[in-house]
Amino acid sequence: MFRHSRPHSHVHIVRWHASRAVRRVTFGGLLVLLGIGSLLRSQGLLTQDQLWLLLPGAIALSGVVRLVGRPSAAGVVGALIRLGIAAYGVVVIEHIGGWTLAATWPVLLIAVGAGMVAQALLGQRWHEEPNW
Repeated sequence: MFRHSRPHSHVHIVRWHASRAVRRVTFGGLLVLLGIGSLLRSQGLLTQDQLWLLLPGAIALSGVVRLVGRPSAAGVVGALIRLGIAAYGVVVIEHIGGWTLAATWPVLLIAVGAGMVAQALLGQRWHEEPNW
């Protein structure tokens, strides 16, 4: 009658623990970045404007952690999207090429939306359980 005798298969439990580890490393790294940034600012080595560069650094960190923690097609796509968003953040914060967030925010929406669609499609295909 039921396909599985247990409510959660071993594969789901392993994925859940890996996902929790990825979140912890990402959040811990974010706290370290914020602490270093605040310390450098209080010492006069970093200005308030430069402190904003921690945001793309945190996004890039989450992409690298995702790439290492989830070596799958969906994980790679997610990591690349996050690294692209981090690069975009540096460009708009530093106004490289005259780009500002006010002028280019639709680019951010497109990147995030495309990443979510790609992850959903790749994650569905690569993480399905066999029908045995």
